[in-house]
Amino acid sequence: MGKISRILDVFQTPVERAGRPDYRRLAVPYSFKPELSLSEAIIASIAAFLRIFLGSILFGFYGWYSLITLQAIRMPVLRCAAAVPMLAGFLLLFALLMAGISLCVRRLVAKNSSIKSA
Repeated sequence: MGKISRILDVFQTPVERAGRPDYRRLAVPYSFKPELSLSEAIIASIAAFLRIFLGSILFGFYGWYSLITLQAIRMPVLRCAAAVPMLAGFLLLFALLMAGISLCVRRLVAKNSSIKSA
């Protein structure tokens, strides 16, 4: 019982780290910034929405047309051979979409920070 009470006692008493708030000890995404301004938070939330929405649209359309294309191929060997470049094409388009959104976000944040400093 002593071991369990020591474990529970750790969670009940706040432990002060050398200059680090408790929220910084949590496992959060790499892009989490607790000191965001309102405009940066809006840009980050719009970017997250665009990543989800446009990624889903891309997956839906690309998947649908890939299925139609694969259904038109009669030979199973050729169908399997065509699936590999289609998957590679999807991964390339998805990576370009994510990189494009990240590039736009960086430019908006840099533009926004230069406006504030002026």
